[in-house]
Order: sequence, then structure tokens, then C-alpha cells
Amino acid sequence: MALAALSRPRATAEERSSRSDGVLLLQVFVVLVFVFPSNTVIKAVGAAGYPAGLFGALLFALFCLSVLFGFHELGRHRHPIRGVLALVWIALLASYIFMDRGRLSGIQLASADRMLIRFAVITGVALVAAEWLRSLDDVMRVVRALCWGMAFCGLVAVFQYWFNLDFAEYLRQIPGFVLNSDNPAITARGSLNRVAGTATSSIEMGVTAGMLIPLAVCLALYDRDKSLFRRWAPLMMITVGVATSVSRSAVVTVVVAFVTFLVMLPPTQRLAALCGLPIAVGGIFMSAHGLIGTLASFFAGASNDPSVQYRTHDYPVAEQLWQAAPWVGHGPGTYIPSNSLNIFDNQYLSWVVELGLVGVVTLTAFLVVPGVVAIAARRATVDPDLRLLFAALAAAAFGAATCSFTFDSFSFPMVVNVYALVIGLTGVCCRLAVLEPDRARAPIPIPALAPT
Repeated sequence: MALAALSRPRATAEERSSRSDGVLLLQVFVVLVFVFPSNTVIKAVGAAGYPAGLFGALLFALFCLSVLFGFHELGRHRHPIRGVLALVWIALLASYIFMDRGRLSGIQLASADRMLIRFAVITGVALVAAEWLRSLDDVMRVVRALCWGMAFCGLVAVFQYWFNLDFAEYLRQIPGFVLNSDNPAITARGSLNRVAGTATSSIEMGVTAGMLIPLAVCLALYDRDKSLFRRWAPLMMITVGVATSVSRSAVVTVVVAFVTFLVMLPPTQRLAALCGLPIAVGGIFMSAHGLIGTLASFFAGASNDPSVQYRTHDYPVAEQLWQAAPWVGHGPGTYIPSNSLNIFDNQYLSWVVELGLVGVVTLTAFLVVPGVVAIAARRATVDPDLRLLFAALAAAAFGAATCSFTFDSFSFPMVVNVYALVIGLTGVCCRLAVLEPDRARAPIPIPALAPT
């Protein structure tokens, strides 16, 4: 049945009153991710002290305390994302415990601590999403925040790209916070501006936007009771974010995510998406003349491009470092190159060196398994909206897994935080998929629990 033919009533007052508090917490987190650049930090905390990171750490603490004091029963919630996170923590802690602290500098030890904090944020955000959201309406409210947040980032990129105005500069001026790194938001690539929006780099913005394009399409198809502008404006601005990043990694992410999403669409929507693709490309060409040609030249001349050679020349360095600690690596986050020529623009290479074979296998599963889970769970439900959402989540997850070959994705907080939400939403959708179709839209009953 075509999604457009379905009618979805607005939530009743009773349903609104039973919405999870997790929705508001995650919406606040999304606003912090996309509005305040992550290179703005509390000096005493360091790189982990950016607004979204601090709030994510708070979510982790709240989740742990709710379990500790009996307000949240882990046994009531079954989903595979919790197991994936547990495996990641085992690998990280094994590497952290066995790393040779006598050979590591103070900077490397601090970086290892930051890596654990980063995964605490991922864990907190993912578990709050997977276990505190209770209905499809809850999930879509978070998806709506994600898409509009990325649209805001794309809007900032519009002013940077076409008018050389960087409004993100004013968003960094938070009382009590300092600038941790000075990454220019507007640079040149070819004859074009290359912009970052509210991200710390253009690649980060482009890849994040590429991951969210399927979710933006899903949201537009789901919000059938809203105006055309409110349904499709986020998708348009997110697409602009991909284009103005002038990034090969962003284009690769879009291709993988869009193709994954496309093959799982119902035939009617698949045809509409294919028909709309030339319109989107034509719109980009007309609004930013030369952009498509520049991107095409980057791929055509990739074999001789210095940035591509820069990504491949350091394989021997990675192999040599891996052989020195093949099983659990040198320690999470401890690879800090002495010069920029030896930076691994490949997240898997970084994990091989820092976490060894055990860590890289586990973390590869962390990137791949959520997408596989989403595809498998999609087969367990007949609800067309839920099936569409599973397809979008799988596409976003596979986009993140693919782009991690082309840049060190987990060094960029916006990518990390969005991926944490993607896997968390996959977890709650798995819980919804096992319900009857008519119950998936209603809140999951959770009786009040007394502290134990």
C-alpha cells in the first residue's frame, strides 16, 4: 500500500501526556550538536568539554543512575544494540588496561581518557534513545529534531558559501567556553568556497548530511499532515550541506546511503525518488555553477590527487605500528602522529593501531551490525512507516561505515553523535517491531517502578 494513501491521526491528549521524557532530552542534545560548534569547550575539561559532549555525558550518568536505583529495569528492554555496545566496551577497556603507560606521553594518556568519555557519550545517547523512547511518535519527534538541526547547519553553510558570512563564529562565543582549535569555516577548493556550517570541518558537515538524507526523506513521507514546505525544507537544506562541503567523502556517503535506502523503498516511492534525483542535481547546478563539474573532476583525477595519495601512503606506517601490538593495540586514542603527513584519514587504520585485531573487529561490527539489524527487523513488521524508518536507519548506518574508510570519522563529534542517535533509534524500533502493528504507534506501557 502506498504511504501517501494512508492517513495518520494526530496524537491524542492522552498519548501526548504519556510521551517519554527521553524525547526532550534527546531533542536538547540534537540542538547542542548542530547549533554550537564542538571546538568550543570548557577549558578545564578540554576537548571533551564541548556543549553536546557534556550533555551526552550527563545522559550517560542519568541512565546509569536510573538503573542503579531501580527506576529503569534492563530486563524489560530487549534489543541487539545493547549487546553491540557491550562488546565495544570490552574491547576498549581491554586495550586501555593493557596499554604500556610507561611509553606513553601525558598527552596520549589524556587522549585515551577522552576516548572512553566519547564512548560513554555514545552509550548514554544510544541507550536513552533505545530504552526511554516508547512509540513511533517519540522516535519521529527525535528524527524531526535531527533533520531540522542538520538543516540549520546547512543554512549556515549557505551564507558561508555564497556570501562569505560565517555566523558560526558568533555561536562559538558562549560565556565560560573557549575556542579549543581554530579551524576556518570557509576555505578554498578549486575555484569554489568549501564550507563547514556549524561543524568543525567541511568533511564532517558533508558526511553527517549524507547520513541524514534518507532520514529526511523518511520524515517528509511520514509528516503527511504538514505543509509541503515543512515536509521538504529539511531535505533541501541537508542536500545543500552535502554540496557546499565540496567533499568526496560526503558524495560517497550520499551514494551508499541513498542506494541502500532506494532499494528498500516501495515501488511507487522508488520511482518518485529516481524521478526527483535529476531535479535535485539540476537545482545544485543552477544555484552553484561549477560545483558539479568540480566534484566530478575530483573523482576523475583521484589517482593523481594529493589528498587521495595522502590517504594511502601511510599503510606501511600502520602495519609497522600494528605489528608492535597486534592484539589489543597501543591504547584507545593514543596514536598522535608527530607530523601531519602520518595522520590516518581512515578510521579503520586508526583502530588497527590503537585497539589491535580485537578492537578493530569489534568496532567494525559496531559500524556494520546496526545496519544489518535494521534490515532484518524491517522484515518483522508490516507497518509501512516503521519499515520506511528501518530502511532510512540502515542507510544512515551503512553510510557511516563506508565513509570511515575515507576519513577518521570518530575524531569528529558531529558524526559520532549523530551515529549514536542512529543506533539508538534502531534499538527502539527493534522493540516496536515485535509489537502488533496497531500497538507500535501507541506508547509502550511502562508501569511506575519503586526504587529497590
